Formats: sequence, structure tokens, C-alpha cells
Amino acid sequence: MSIEIRPATQADLEPILAIAAESPEAPQWQPSGYNPYLSSQTSNPALRRTALIASSQQKILAFAAASLLLITDSAGHENTCQLDSMAVQPEARRQGLATALLHAIRNWAAQNNARHLTLEVRSGNTPAIALYHRLGLRPEGRRPRYYAHPEEDAVILGIPLP
Repeated sequence: MSIEIRPATQADLEPILAIAAESPEAPQWQPSGYNPYLSSQTSNPALRRTALIASSQQKILAFAAASLLLITDSAGHENTCQLDSMAVQPEARRQGLATALLHAIRNWAAQNNARHLTLEVRSGNTPAIALYHRLGLRPEGRRPRYYAHPEEDAVILGIPLP
């Protein structure tokens, strides 16, 4: 399968929402929650956001949304990129889409002077945790009862960026 990664636009919102709805492990944002990721405009110069999609034959199969905070965060990491959401259509999983999106987010973060990448993942989402470990992310903490429906801890994973 030939995969294309590109920035998401407002026209991609409906497929993004459909993928998120099919992925109960992903955050279930309201449609307006995606707007800051789909726009290049920001009112805060220390905060940048992006959304990327992965498609094959012009069909959107996965997306990722990330924020870059250009300050030192509470863990002492300077210029941290946070992977806020990522989901792959269930029938398109295990085909390299999440890996390709994470590499693209890492590249975007590095190009924007990020020094660290972090994310939260449900403690019970063992396939995602295994993927993140294979890609070099390591445990950095835990957030008890972070997720609801069902209630579950978040595992915080991170990796320094070059």
C-alpha cells in the first residue's frame, strides 16, 4: 500500500471524526476541538499545532494531532511536542500508518525546534504501547484515572528529539 502523509485541512474533518468514532481508545473530541489543529493561525506564539492525515488512494485512513509548546514544561523539558491524538481505521491497522504518522510528527516537531516528544496512552492499550516502545519512546510517568469510559490510567511516554 502506498501511503501519503499530508497536513489535514478543514475538508478532512468528517473523515477524521469518523476514524475517531471507530477508535474508542482515541480521545473523543467535539468537532470544534480539531479547529486549532486545522488552522495555521494561533493567538499564542509559544504554541503551535498541526494535524496530519495518512491516506492511500485518496482515502483517509488515519490521523494524528500534535501541539508544540515553545517553553519549558512542568517536567523540565524545553520545547515539548505533545502527541494529542492519533487513530487508525480499524481495518487499516497493522499496515504502518501509525508509524508513518509518528515519524511525520517527530519530523514536524524537530523542524519547529522541539527537544522532546511526549504522549499519553491508555495503560490497557498494549498494541499502542508496544508500537511506541519499538519507536523508542520510554515511560516517563503515569496519570491515575486519566481516562473515562472506561476509567483507566494513562501511561506517559516520551523521547528526546535531535
